[in-house]
Amino acid sequence: MKRSGTVVVMYDAPAEADAWMHGPHYEEVKRTRGVTDVKRYEVVDGPEGSRKYIALIESTDIDATVGWRSSSDGQRSQAEANERGVTNRYALICKRIY
Repeated sequence: MKRSGTVVVMYDAPAEADAWMHGPHYEEVKRTRGVTDVKRYEVVDGPEGSRKYIALIESTDIDATVGWRSSSDGQRSQAEANERGVTNRYALICKRIY
């Protein structure tokens, strides 16, 4: 049975990465199996040292969505993010409880 959920990705990125994040990378994430919606937020207030951005990736098949990161396309995308200066990245895999 497919499990739905949300991937919460927190990270820092330089302004130069915006065109890639809002363009090719956004489209690639939207095509990932199970993904139904992607939203990106800039943190405007929070504790010192908090990440600058948060992405919320909604999925109807969280296992397939998370599994994409281990695929060759997922590894290539992560390497490209690194090259573009995306840092301090971590993901939380969440299930909806209400």
